[in-house]
Amino acid sequence: MSKGQWWSPQSVGTMIGAIALVIGSSSAAIAADTLRLRIGPLQQTLAVDDLENFAETGDIPTKLLPYKSFLSGNMRGFLQKSLNVQPEVATQFLDELWESPTGKIVLDQLQIALPDTSVDGLKTALNAVAGQELNISALNVLRAYPAKELTVDLTAVAGLLLQTNLPNLQSQILSPRITDDLEVEPEEVAIIPSSLDPTAAGEQSVRRQTVVLRDSDRDRTIPVDIYDSPSAKNQLIVLSHGFAANRRFLDYLAYHLASHGYTVVTPDHPGSNVQSLFDSGLNFENLLPADEFIERPKDISFVLDELETLNVSKEYPGQFATTNVTVIGHSFGGFTALALAGGVVDPPAIRNHCNQSNPLMRAPGDWLQCAASELPYGRLNLKDDRIKQAIALNPIIGEVFGTDGLSEIDIPTMVLTGTKDAITPSLTHQLLPFKELGGEKYLVVADGATHMSVTDLSNRDNLLSQSTLVPEVMGAEAEPVREMLKALSLSFVERHDEAGETYGDFLSAGYVQSLSSDAIQLRLTQEISTELEQFLSHLPQTKITAARAQQPSSSDQKQFFFSFWRSPKKPKLQTYPTGILRANLDPFFQTALNVDAADLYSVAHLNDDQSTQQWN
Repeated sequence: MSKGQWWSPQSVGTMIGAIALVIGSSSAAIAADTLRLRIGPLQQTLAVDDLENFAETGDIPTKLLPYKSFLSGNMRGFLQKSLNVQPEVATQFLDELWESPTGKIVLDQLQIALPDTSVDGLKTALNAVAGQELNISALNVLRAYPAKELTVDLTAVAGLLLQTNLPNLQSQILSPRITDDLEVEPEEVAIIPSSLDPTAAGEQSVRRQTVVLRDSDRDRTIPVDIYDSPSAKNQLIVLSHGFAANRRFLDYLAYHLASHGYTVVTPDHPGSNVQSLFDSGLNFENLLPADEFIERPKDISFVLDELETLNVSKEYPGQFATTNVTVIGHSFGGFTALALAGGVVDPPAIRNHCNQSNPLMRAPGDWLQCAASELPYGRLNLKDDRIKQAIALNPIIGEVFGTDGLSEIDIPTMVLTGTKDAITPSLTHQLLPFKELGGEKYLVVADGATHMSVTDLSNRDNLLSQSTLVPEVMGAEAEPVREMLKALSLSFVERHDEAGETYGDFLSAGYVQSLSSDAIQLRLTQEISTELEQFLSHLPQTKITAARAQQPSSSDQKQFFFSFWRSPKKPKLQTYPTGILRANLDPFFQTALNVDAADLYSVAHLNDDQSTQQWN
């Protein structure tokens, strides 16, 4: 069999599952005889036999009682899992993996989680198990490592487990295929017209004001930032933030669009912003209330209703074009935008998926979408006819709209996906759903970008990029993504105005590709090729195994997912001499859930700046 022949749609699912289990197993517990578990300055030794006994009986050794939350039902189930793969196939897959960029990243991350290991030792252990007539399991892998004792950094392991989920690995394998498939020839790459640059700020001065709206019917208080200019265009733009973020997450984009004459409003979603996270006491059962999938779109509709009232006020006479609205949303805000655009939410489909999917293979976005499975409804239509266009950035989609809910969207829609997004993996949350979208649509692929690449939070606070569980590409490295987003969002809304024909030229594959860097390759398409669609259709979905009856409860699953990052106290805010506020948040809330110290402060002290007017 020549190299590459085994890489077929029929075998790729088995291989992805195999490598996910091997990597996850090796990161969870690797040692020959003894493990040294480390969390910060604390260390504790453990005999491998004790770990094996725990996997078999569930009895936690006395030494490991402080780590009880780590050794949850999920971890025990993970240690019990095994996979039987043909040795020649598994060995060839691993040999090719180690020579790939992804393989090198995997080895680097394993060495962070297992600081005493070597690259050769890791390869030896993984290849030894994969190449023998042994089932691939955690215990078999740990027995194969050539050392008497190994240190396991549990904090690093937690981060690694977040990344080694099947959808994310599928996306990583798809990354080069998608980028190559959507690449255009050099002569097709557009050159920016010398007289026009959609990435540049406009000529209008921008004012930001804050108003607080009260929806008594739903008992929700919604603060809204308004970015406007002296000469407003007849189109309104609404930005919807993600889960555990706030209304200033895309601050730079709001200023950019407003500088070109567009009025931009950015509401806070009080049931799923950062403040709500701490108000809930980090209650795992109520971390994301199911009704937020309904309330978020209603937040936007309510804001539009209130803006219509403000249109007849002295402060904002005719300021808001509430019948011609473009919604731009990130992550959970991406879902919000698509629901308002006409996507039909399908709770029965979510319940069916979450009951059958393997919890151990879920990405963080999958956990969040499964909150909607508790909605006691059939299909829900939350469309607002005032929404004329929608842009969804790294949206949480998955199974939220079922198999055909997105086909109900008939307005122009743009979807952005990042191939290294470990929060909402590209395959299941953007690529497969994009095929179902109706109407005029655009897919933007940022190969090398992550979930947080659209934001500039790290430019304001380096703490975010220095401490993370899920590696994020932000700061200067992600600048091509932000420049692309400024250009495409402006062109998307501007094409319907006076200079529309010129700006429409920027919605092209050649122009988007011209904004690429060495680290991040950018692509745009309006349709997925037949070849790529066939490839996607053969990729497997995560299904529960025969051991489904032994799987932990929903509460146990959430406890496992969030226990590593649960903070015993609310964040302590400190005022620095420069006036910059930083929060003593742990890494998960800083990065994986899109929390920024300055934004946390602005939400907590909303009443302090309600009357602030800032002109740039």
